[in-house]
Amino acid sequence: MAADLTAGRPTLHSLPEIESELGTLWTAARRRTAADGEHHVAARSNVLNLVVVAGHRETAERCAATIAGTAGRHPSRSLILSTADMDGRASLDAHVQILSVPTQTRSGETDAELIYVTAHGETGRHLTSLIVPLLVHDLPVALWWPHDPQFGSHRSDRLLPIADRLIVDGSSWSGNGLDRLASMARQARTRGLVVADFSLLKQSRWREAIASVYDLPDLRPHLRAVRSINVEYAAAEDADSTGLTNVVRPVYHVAWLASRLGMSVVQPLQRQSDGRRTATLRQGDHQVAVELQPVCSDLSGGSTVRVEIASRLRGAELIGDVTATDRVVDVVVRDKGRERARRAYVAPRLNDVDLLLLAVEDSSGAPVAAEALAMAGQLAVVAAPREATKRRRGES
Repeated sequence: MAADLTAGRPTLHSLPEIESELGTLWTAARRRTAADGEHHVAARSNVLNLVVVAGHRETAERCAATIAGTAGRHPSRSLILSTADMDGRASLDAHVQILSVPTQTRSGETDAELIYVTAHGETGRHLTSLIVPLLVHDLPVALWWPHDPQFGSHRSDRLLPIADRLIVDGSSWSGNGLDRLASMARQARTRGLVVADFSLLKQSRWREAIASVYDLPDLRPHLRAVRSINVEYAAAEDADSTGLTNVVRPVYHVAWLASRLGMSVVQPLQRQSDGRRTATLRQGDHQVAVELQPVCSDLSGGSTVRVEIASRLRGAELIGDVTATDRVVDVVVRDKGRERARRAYVAPRLNDVDLLLLAVEDSSGAPVAAEALAMAGQLAVVAAPREATKRRRGES
């Protein structure tokens, strides 16, 4: 449910007013009287700065609701930025909220701060000048860009240098997502930026299931003999013909496998006349055929429907077939045409609160994610110039 960030709160119009209101709210929050008459001490316990480039009000309110769900576990100073009336007078409207969550012992509260800013006119073109004075210094900065980050634009060139971590959801991008994926991989490489993509985090349940294909000791040599990777993804029939279904999630499946199994890109993704996208990888002394296949499905566009990995070793073929529902991931392994293993893993889909918590907390998985993103960028790079040109024309 979206949070109404303005209800019952004074509207502020300058950075000094925002800081003053924060001070007022914290003074009131130092000691609160509970319903039982006992005093509960509020702790100002921010562990990071979370900056959200929301764009529109609806997105801002949805992000605020997600942030509120993480406050007890990962309190932050959160700045949610929207823009409006870009041709109007330069000004800002801001509202401040303290998010209070009782501690496990109920003896106190962990409190975090949410600052919602709508920038009008020229102010909206200089978001960095609003953000930097409001950051809690000496705390890391996570930049959450929910929709269509404009990599290579003046805005991203100003915003990315202040961030230690970029949070995105590649599956929400407009078009097929390949141009932004390639651009994001370049930004991560050149800036040394840690990227947490909801699209990749969502696939954790798939990755564990795919890895289980090779659990049996006698099947592990097949890891070095993969011959093909096929990913089926949901696509509407009309989007199929134009190639506009977002394919970030299926690309990540291939990229993760390729980066883990020591593969390199021979031929990046190319779209075929029937809607498939194909690529060629190399593993050791042999090539690996890649196919992303759109299929009709009740799932949202770009959702993974099925992953199939085939390997061939000394003339024997091993096929791992992985599918998933909302709560269960199924794995079937066939060796030389006969079923060797069948498994079902209870693994529900992650919600937005789960994903945001993982995005700001997950440091142990960062190297694996970085390698998967780098490989995804190499797979997507051939489509980037043409798609980027089309996108720029649409934004102008």
